[in-house]
Amino acid sequence: MAAELYARAAPDAPDAPGFESLAPPRLHGWPALQAALVHRVKRAALRQLHASRAGEALLLRLYLVGEESSEQALQRELRAAAPDWLERQLDQHLADEQLHARLFAEAIAERGGRARAGAVDGEQPRPDWFSRRKLARWQALIRRHAPHFAHGGLVPAYAIGLAAEQMASRILERHCALIGPAHALHPLLARVWADEQRHVRLCSHTLQRCVAPHERARLAQLMDEVRAIERGFGITGALGMWCAGAALRLVPRAG
Repeated sequence: MAAELYARAAPDAPDAPGFESLAPPRLHGWPALQAALVHRVKRAALRQLHASRAGEALLLRLYLVGEESSEQALQRELRAAAPDWLERQLDQHLADEQLHARLFAEAIAERGGRARAGAVDGEQPRPDWFSRRKLARWQALIRRHAPHFAHGGLVPAYAIGLAAEQMASRILERHCALIGPAHALHPLLARVWADEQRHVRLCSHTLQRCVAPHERARLAQLMDEVRAIERGFGITGALGMWCAGAALRLVPRAG
């Protein structure tokens, strides 16, 4: 089930020959087992977090931090080297992420939590230790691969962005399926999910336009490394979510 979810998350597999690496891979062996484990633990973690208002607020805060830190850090990388034809796309992408951040912040406030959408208020995002570690790995990947592409750091930054959007789409699909359309959070999550699916298509099409035929093998290697980083953080993050949800259920008046 988890491997199927992983493969379904990119509804638009690239049509151009040589860009198969942009579609979520069919997992086998340990990666498939790892994906199945993460899927099960995250479903259990979602149930734990939804058992209390404080847990729901924490879950929404995780989404908020993801929108503000990961995406906007990559936006800075992308805008520094973006050709003119990409500027409008980047502006729309950033506007979407700012809207998501504001909606998540409002939903947190509705559940008694405190949050501000820093991207909207002009503040710098404050990622947690876990997010900072992942961002550092991504930035090192950009520096290492940039010299191998004519478009420099734009290609590894977009490759990371594609993998991040595909992961966000999987996460939101799982979440929407778990809570069902009657849940109060479903409209918000479904709206963000639809935007993330559109971002997957934009990232994929941009990479196909930017990467020359002789660079495709390097792109495939890059995508393998990006996804390995994502998998490496998956189990740790899932277990952390479950433990946080279980702890919040024990806090008096948390629900």
